[in-house]
Amino acid sequence: MSRFYLLLLCIIIIACNNLKTTDTKIDSIAIEKNKLPKNQILTINIDSIKREILTLDSSVNDTTVYKFSLDENLSAEGNEGKAFYVDNQIKRLTVTFYGEMGRSVYTYVFKNDKIKIEEKIHEYDIALSGNIKSTKISTYQIDFNGKIISNSGNEIDLDTYFTLKRSIPFTLK
Repeated sequence: MSRFYLLLLCIIIIACNNLKTTDTKIDSIAIEKNKLPKNQILTINIDSIKREILTLDSSVNDTTVYKFSLDENLSAEGNEGKAFYVDNQIKRLTVTFYGEMGRSVYTYVFKNDKIKIEEKIHEYDIALSGNIKSTKISTYQIDFNGKIISNSGNEIDLDTYFTLKRSIPFTLK
């Protein structure tokens, strides 16, 4: 009987050591810096995302990509995004928000003093299925202050832009 308990104890210890742990802190943000030849992943507090991105090495004049996830309650099932920088200036920002009944993809293209925004709202046929039933697309242009320059006639979402503007730096170092 003691051999059985010893064997059971060994199995439990091995199983516990093989479990992958995940960071479930609500107040953190994961950023991945993709820059050849090295990849670096940092976890930082959402309040300091600008400071952390600005302190990363961006001295090379090539494209730098940062993956991020906002921890604000912007969607039920989470979000993920990428910020693309060329010569330390943001050129493109893409963020996807996941929900039970669909997902929304926001793409921001930065040119001079204008930002072209495309919102794609995908509706699922069944909750959490991932099977897209319909897609609604809105396009518009704004300036860096959020003033609307042009609109395709659909409803627009400036709240998301202002959240991203607070969280993501538009210029590196």
